[in-house]
Amino acid sequence: MSYDKEHTNDSKRNQNPLSDSKKGSGFTDRLNLLVGSEAGRSFARKAGIPFSTFHKYLAGTTQPSLDNLVLLANAAGVSVEWLATGKGESLAKPEEASFLDEFSLIPGYDIQVSTGHGAVPSHETSPTRYLAFRKKWLKFRGFNEKDLVIFWAKGDSMEPTISNNDTLVVNTAQTRPVDGNIYVIRHGDTLWAKRVQVQLSAWLLISDNKAVYPPIEIKREDMDNLEVIGRVVHISKDIGV
Repeated sequence: MSYDKEHTNDSKRNQNPLSDSKKGSGFTDRLNLLVGSEAGRSFARKAGIPFSTFHKYLAGTTQPSLDNLVLLANAAGVSVEWLATGKGESLAKPEEASFLDEFSLIPGYDIQVSTGHGAVPSHETSPTRYLAFRKKWLKFRGFNEKDLVIFWAKGDSMEPTISNNDTLVVNTAQTRPVDGNIYVIRHGDTLWAKRVQVQLSAWLLISDNKAVYPPIEIKREDMDNLEVIGRVVHISKDIGV
């Protein structure tokens, strides 16, 4: 299940929905009300937002992005509309609360990861959609939802394991390569999804479609430009047309 960001040409899109000219009824007051006697660090941790950023929200020196607004509302169990504007019901709708109790929304980025000769990443730094995964499944796999991101595959070098346009769930907490696992690797401006074999003098990035794609060797002296984004822990693919 996925959720796409809505894009609109409405002139109101550039207005800050969090601003409120009435003293005592603005976003900062609502947020402080929700935090109550709970420690700010504890609330920030629950929401998955750095405390330094959260502290600025409490102080009213900055306003949250839409993504962080959703995180704050979910952590407090209130509706996004009420937290942002003070309008509507403060409590999340029962069906919305029930959904969020059962599912976690994992952010997907408009970035295609090459399984071939390498893909240049886009400049998209904000999620463009969210995919829902059952919290029970995440717990069973031992995943922290805050560590997971979603990319999409491009190319055929990892066939039959990964096909073109497959959805890749990447665990960004697992960045130390273990031989045989598949990782998303950034080398300079290029992104790959490859199996990794660590050698004394180099890393080998290995494709499953070995007949067409030979291993890519990254020598130790070139490691400064190498970054392991995370391990591919789940692959979703379409069957048929």
